[in-house]
Amino acid sequence: MNAIQYLIFTLIGLYSFILVLRAWFQYCKVDFYNPLSQTLVKLTQPVLAPLRKVIPSKNNLDLAALIAAFILSAIKYPALTLIGGQVMPAIPQTLLIGILGVIKTFGEILFWSILIRAILSWFSRGNSPLEYTLYQITEPVLGPIRRLLPSTGMIDFSVMILGFILIFGNKLMYDFFNVLWLLA
Repeated sequence: MNAIQYLIFTLIGLYSFILVLRAWFQYCKVDFYNPLSQTLVKLTQPVLAPLRKVIPSKNNLDLAALIAAFILSAIKYPALTLIGGQVMPAIPQTLLIGILGVIKTFGEILFWSILIRAILSWFSRGNSPLEYTLYQITEPVLGPIRRLLPSTGMIDFSVMILGFILIFGNKLMYDFFNVLWLLA
């Protein structure tokens, strides 16, 4: 991968991350006036405003953001092969990479959120807006795990279990999709 391909891969991946994060923020009903929410809105509004006219949100799920992330993930690999002078991939393969890209991005959001939340819990007293935002975006996933676990007092094992599930899921997806999972 040359420098231009790496730059395109990184920029498309970063913007897909931002789009999926915005959809997850809306699903989790994160405070709209939170500075992080406002930043996501400002970064994604130029792309999502025209899409929202055609693709409405359903059940508090921002379908326009998810479809935009899918499109970006799907065109990432063909753009890289075109720049590299290689043969263009087949359309079904490109669509699969787009779907895998959204799934992988969602897993990355959860992984980094629980990791940052766990590290912040060691040092702060829980007053910061960032901690509350992390709580809001991880609780829809950690809550059901916590309900299944027996009460252990002060130690919350749900974060470790979710981390293990995410790492195992990443390995499993690599076993099933191999190189396509890396390209997603």
